[in-house]
Amino acid sequence: MGKLILCSGELAKIPYHFRLTKTNVYSMEEVCYYISHNIYMMQEEIFDREFVLWIRNELKMKKTADKLEDLISDRHNIKDIVVTIFCSCDYYDESEIGQMLRILDEIEKLPKYARRKKKGDNFLQCHSYEKAIEEYEKIFDSDEVLQTEAKAYGDLFHNMGVAYVNIGEFHKASELFLKAYEKNGREESLSQCMYALRFCKDVANYKKLVNDLKISEELQNKWENEFKAALDAGAKTEAALQMEKLNGLVQRGAVEEYYDRVHDYIAAWKEEYRRQISV
Repeated sequence: MGKLILCSGELAKIPYHFRLTKTNVYSMEEVCYYISHNIYMMQEEIFDREFVLWIRNELKMKKTADKLEDLISDRHNIKDIVVTIFCSCDYYDESEIGQMLRILDEIEKLPKYARRKKKGDNFLQCHSYEKAIEEYEKIFDSDEVLQTEAKAYGDLFHNMGVAYVNIGEFHKASELFLKAYEKNGREESLSQCMYALRFCKDVANYKKLVNDLKISEELQNKWENEFKAALDAGAKTEAALQMEKLNGLVQRGAVEEYYDRVHDYIAAWKEEYRRQISV
């Protein structure tokens, strides 16, 4: 996990895998360290019955597992679950635990829409784009959104647009970025709208926005340079290099190897998609 952690309890032979961040842990001390360094991502769904079974079977901590099982069954909040985990070993002292619990209290005091947005933002940060979109849509489909100020409302649209970009739905993303700009007035939202239109080759709407919003030539040139730089960077990504290798195999007539590579890439993409929707 990037740090030497002294473990006094049982070490698991099979690690527990936190799917959201793709992190493996082998001890209760490592679980505590993980929670403290991802405190803003903590949510009840992370600690499910699979987690309880791991504590019971791998760490041999029956009492802790029983207590967590009761908390999860009774739908207690995340703070109760975290307290139980922290108190099951001596990795953090009382003052350190208190500091982390105060952070959870601050999160709990946020308006409902803000807590849900934070949850969606966490999914977005961890590349779980489908889950992020699901959380943002829950806000828009409820009365929670009526509590938001114009800027916060716009930021919701913006982050949802980012999620749609990452699943390749550029036209939908452009619509969301434009709504974001109309609410928050941020140049970043407008520029992302224009980039999304470029990616989906919607020249008509691009020119229309340039005229309607009276966008200066200087700003257009800035966006053009940034867009070209993004394309150059994109050409160096792993996915782009994979496509380049496949193209090379086709040109050499290596058909069997081509299909083997395609099969491997598709299997990896499917696994990544399953990870996104199973958090």
